[in-house]
Amino acid sequence: MNEQRIGLTLQALAQWGVREACVAAGARNAPILAALQASSGLRLWSFFEERCAAFFALGRIQSTGRPVVVVTTSGTAVAETLPAVIEACHQGLPLIILSADRPAHYRGRGAPQSIEQRGLFGPHVSQCLDWCDESPPAFPAQLGRQPLHLNLCLEEPRAQDAIKAIAFDQGEEANPATSQATCDFPWAKLPTAVVAAGLSPAQAAQAAPILLRLGLPVLAEASSNLWSLPDLQDLLLPAGSANWQALGARQLLRLGAVPSARWWRDLESSDLPVCNISQAPYAGLARRERVALYDWSSLPALHTLDLPPAAAAAGPDLDTLLAAHPHSELAWCRRLLGQLPADSQLMLGNSLPIRELNAAIHPLPPRVEVYANRGTNGIDGLISTWFGHSAHATESWIVLGDLSALYDLAAPWVLNQVPSAKRRIAVLNNGGGQIFANLPAMTQANAGLKTLMTQPHALRFEGWAQLFGMAYRRVERAADLNDLPGGCLLLEILPDAAQDAALRQALVGSSLY
Repeated sequence: MNEQRIGLTLQALAQWGVREACVAAGARNAPILAALQASSGLRLWSFFEERCAAFFALGRIQSTGRPVVVVTTSGTAVAETLPAVIEACHQGLPLIILSADRPAHYRGRGAPQSIEQRGLFGPHVSQCLDWCDESPPAFPAQLGRQPLHLNLCLEEPRAQDAIKAIAFDQGEEANPATSQATCDFPWAKLPTAVVAAGLSPAQAAQAAPILLRLGLPVLAEASSNLWSLPDLQDLLLPAGSANWQALGARQLLRLGAVPSARWWRDLESSDLPVCNISQAPYAGLARRERVALYDWSSLPALHTLDLPPAAAAAGPDLDTLLAAHPHSELAWCRRLLGQLPADSQLMLGNSLPIRELNAAIHPLPPRVEVYANRGTNGIDGLISTWFGHSAHATESWIVLGDLSALYDLAAPWVLNQVPSAKRRIAVLNNGGGQIFANLPAMTQANAGLKTLMTQPHALRFEGWAQLFGMAYRRVERAADLNDLPGGCLLLEILPDAAQDAALRQALVGSSLY
C-alpha cells in the first residue's frame, strides 16, 4: 500500500513540473524520502526542521516560477509549515506540502505523532488531498497558483518495502492556461497614477512596455523590480505618501502586490477608483465599491488605454536630510542600495526596513532582482526565503531588522548545500521593534506598554555568525562597508539612535513613508 500511494503521488508531482523537494526527515516519511532519493531529475534540499524548509521552498518558487514540494513527517511537523503556506497563498505561489500521516484509525486517539492533519491548512490551500483509504484522490491536472496539501496515510515502514523511483525530468509539465484575460474596469478620463509592488523580474519585464505606452507616473516600491529598467526612470517615483499626495491622482492602477505605503490603507475611506492586476487572489482593500481585481493575464488589455496622467510630484529633499544624518537607519538603507552591483539580488525585510528601503530607493544597476514576502507582511522566515531565491546567485543581499533575524536563526543550516557565493546578511540592529515606537498610539503610552511593544534588547549577532561559520563585521561607519570579503557575511549595522530620532523629527509632516 505504501508503494502505490508514494508512487502515484510522486508521478503527480513530476507531471506538475516539480523539480525540487525540501525534506525534513522523520520515521513516518522515511519511505517517501527513500523514493525521492532514488528518483532522477530531482534536487533535494535537506533540513532538520520544517519551518525553514517551507520558507526556503517559497524562495525557490519565487526564483524559478516552478512548484516546489516540502516533505514532512507526521504530527506537529506538518503544522510548522503553516506560516509559509499562508504566505504562499497570499502571494499566489504553488507551494506543495506532502505530509506523511499515520493510518486513519489513529485519528482522535492521542497516539504518538498523530494529529488531525486533514484540513490543517484550512482556506490557505486550494485542496487537501487526503489519501487515507483504498481509492487514490483525484489529483488535479493543473496546479494553478495556490498552495496544495497532499496527506498520505502510511503503514509502519518496513525494511523490505519496495521503493518506487520516478524520473522527474521526464514528466510533462502541465502549465496553466496562457490565454489573455480581459480587463473591463470602468476607466474614466481622470488623472491616473500607477502603483507597483511585489512584481517578479519577469512580470516587471512584461509590464515595462505597457507602462511606457501609458506614460502614467508610477509609484514604484523597491520590490517592483522596475528601478533597474533604464527606459522607465522618467516615470518612476518612490512610493511614499508625499509623492502620492503631490500627484493628486483621482484614479489608480495597482500592479503586483499590496503596497507597504501608509497611503494605501487610507484608500479604505476613499471613493477613489482602484483597479488591481495581480497574480495574488486579493484586492488588498476591504471596501468593495469602486475596487476591482483582475488576474495578471489581464495585463495586455491595458495596452490600448488612453488616460490622462496625474501631475508630476515633488517629494522631500531626502539627499539633504541624509547628508545631515549619515548614520541614521534611512541613510544606511540608501548606502546599502549603493552596494548592489549589476546581476545581483536583494531581499527586503518587512516592518521598518522595507519602508526605509522604499523611501531610499533610486535607479539600480541593470538586472538587479528584488524580492520581498509581502503576502501577509510577516517577519518570519525572511532569511530562509532569501536563501531559497538566491541559492544560485553570484551575489545576493538581505536587509532586515534585528527581531526578524532572531525569528529565523536556523536559516543558515542550508549554507553547506548551496554553492559558494557572495551572500550578505545586513541586520539593522536598533535594539528592538522600533517601528512600534513610531506609532501615533505610542506617543501617550506609558513606559510599560512601550517596553511590551518594542521588545528592547542588547543582543549582538557575532555569536550567530560563529555558530554557522559565517564571516562577521560590525558596521558603525560608512568605511566599514569597504573591502567586504567573499562568502557568506553577516553585517551587523548599528544605527545612531540620536540621529534616527533627529531625522524622524525633521520628517514630521513630510509623509515620507
